[in-house]
Amino acid sequence: MSIKLVEVHIEEKSILENMLHFYLDDLSKYTNQLKTNAQGIFEYECLDYFFTKENLTPFFIKYQDGVVGFLLFVKTINNKEIDYCVNDIFIFTQYRERGFAGQAVKKLIQTYPGIYYVVQLEKNQKSIQFWKSLFEELQLEYIEKAIIDSGEKCWSQTFTVHK
Repeated sequence: MSIKLVEVHIEEKSILENMLHFYLDDLSKYTNQLKTNAQGIFEYECLDYFFTKENLTPFFIKYQDGVVGFLLFVKTINNKEIDYCVNDIFIFTQYRERGFAGQAVKKLIQTYPGIYYVVQLEKNQKSIQFWKSLFEELQLEYIEKAIIDSGEKCWSQTFTVHK
C-alpha cells in the first residue's frame, strides 16, 4: 500500500479547504481555541498563504488515485537553525492506521533533507505518539522541548535528516 505525495495546485484549493474543515474538527477536541464561523464550519485562516508564498507547499496524500489526506509543508526563511516544518498532516478517518501519514513524511524528508521542526498539542497524544514512533522507526535523534504555542501547552521536536 504505497501512497503518493502530490503538490496541490490552485485549481484544487477548494478540495484542500474542504479537507481542512475535517482536520480542524478533529483538532478541536484538543484545544478550546478553535471556533466555528457563522456558517458552523472551522476555517483555516492562513490557507491562501499556501498558494501565494513560495516557501509554503500544500501536498495531497494520494492512495490508488484518490485523495486520502494532506500535508502542509513550510520551508523556513531567514532561520539558520531550522530548514523545514511539517505544519499540519491529516488522514481521513477511514484511511487511518494504514501507515499513510508515516509514508508521506518519509517521502517528504527523503526529498528535502535538512533540519526539521514539528509541534504537537500536549493533549493530542496520538500525534505525539505518531512522531515518536516515526523517529524510532527511522532511527532519528531529536531534541524535544515543552513549549507554549499560541497559549497552548505543546511538545516540539527538532531533528535532522541527512542526504
